[in-house]
Amino acid sequence: MVKDGKERYGVRSVVVGAKLLSVLSSRNGAMSLTELAHAADMAPAKAHRYLVGFMESGLISQSDMNGRYDLGPLALDLGLASIRRLDVVEIAYPIMVAMRDETNETTSLAVWGNRGATLVRWVPSNVACPLKSGPP
Repeated sequence: MVKDGKERYGVRSVVVGAKLLSVLSSRNGAMSLTELAHAADMAPAKAHRYLVGFMESGLISQSDMNGRYDLGPLALDLGLASIRRLDVVEIAYPIMVAMRDETNETTSLAVWGNRGATLVRWVPSNVACPLKSGPP
């Protein structure tokens, strides 16, 4: 892999095994070895070797009842940690600016709290607001 003009070296097997995790995360439930290997475009024997390692780490679990594979407890921990670190206000800001620029209207972001909606960020319109002088 080349990044910023420098070649970076990594562990290729991590990239290959990540296909299995990606497939499992994109599905709504557990999968058989055959289904999983086919969806990840790898031989079942190869997929099984990766799955054994992932099960040892807790990234994947296997049902004792039907042998199907699913995301494990470590996958849940990683997902929750990622959500905790997600700053939705910062992610929303460029979208809010684009909406403001497209509509020439003020945009705002609110979240629902225990007392109702709470404004957490706003982007004012670019249109100048004329001041009125005197009574209408």
